[in-house]
Amino acid sequence: MDVPSPEFPQHGEWAVPAISIDHETGMASMDISVLTYNIAALPYPIGCGKTSRLTDEKGKLIPIACNRKKAVYAIANALAELRAQGDEPDVVLLQEAFLPEVSEIAGIAGYPNWVAGPGVEDTGPRYSERASEAFIENRSFWKGEKWGKRQPSGLLIISNFQIVEHLNFPFYEWECAGYDCLANKGVALARLHISGMPDLLGVITAHYNSKAASGVPLARAHEAHRLQVDAALEFLRTTSNFELPAIWGGDMNMRRSEERLIYFVDQTKGGLNEVSSYCIENPENCELNITDKSDQPWFQTQDLQGWSDGIQVSVEPIRMEEVFDQSVDGKMLSDHSGFLVIYRLSWLAQGQKP
Repeated sequence: MDVPSPEFPQHGEWAVPAISIDHETGMASMDISVLTYNIAALPYPIGCGKTSRLTDEKGKLIPIACNRKKAVYAIANALAELRAQGDEPDVVLLQEAFLPEVSEIAGIAGYPNWVAGPGVEDTGPRYSERASEAFIENRSFWKGEKWGKRQPSGLLIISNFQIVEHLNFPFYEWECAGYDCLANKGVALARLHISGMPDLLGVITAHYNSKAASGVPLARAHEAHRLQVDAALEFLRTTSNFELPAIWGGDMNMRRSEERLIYFVDQTKGGLNEVSSYCIENPENCELNITDKSDQPWFQTQDLQGWSDGIQVSVEPIRMEEVFDQSVDGKMLSDHSGFLVIYRLSWLAQGQKP
């Protein structure tokens, strides 16, 4: 069932960040917060029986709440509570937001603007020239690869700032693997107007093909993931204004997969900076407060964030923390934690010399 976006463009703007000016450098800056969170808002009974990645005091994996509608409202209320405290994320990127109730999250949490990613009917071409003949011919009916799309992309972008442009891109219809083919996965892009900043800010979220959960051999799931990475980059290269700053986040489905991580890094050619690796390498500039204390936290999670600078506006993460990582009545709200990043956006103040 689709989650249709409200009327567009959207001009509401709440909680505009303060702008600071460094009179020695002539640079202006503001801090904004971005949350990426896979909320596992799956239709019953798919979500039942899932566990989170976190363990209780006895070392057992904590299950997620089986009533996913109730969990959606709990997440919305938690965001509303953060707003009441003045701590709400400025931008929220959601994945697996499939249930119709997700359309209420923005309103409950007090956000003026939101848009949804590709819907069930928003399918594009069936496959690209990149897909091998064998990959297309070996699609399995029994693994859901020939059933068509039964769910939308599950992507939502929620914002305190005005959304002045919105672009969706579904992955090629047959360039998926296993049960993941039942959802119209893809990319959602929004451009935000933030009062006081000289350029728009692009925000992008995506959800890529899973591994073992897809129900097909890993080689096939990996091939689908590569095809989707290529398709997403093709979309961004042809539609993005690279003069603008951008922040991306989502469920990348690359956890503990060297093959996927290496391919993603190679294809992006270093142009998509990743936050946790930056914080590890620059602890004096970026605070990292997450459960994973290893020196490679990006290898242990599906959920990543990153950024690219614009011509006028530069982007720098200054803090990353794990949120929604505590159980409620012995259950987790999702099988994922949320990851919140504070970014500093900087530009030359008007009237200052470069």
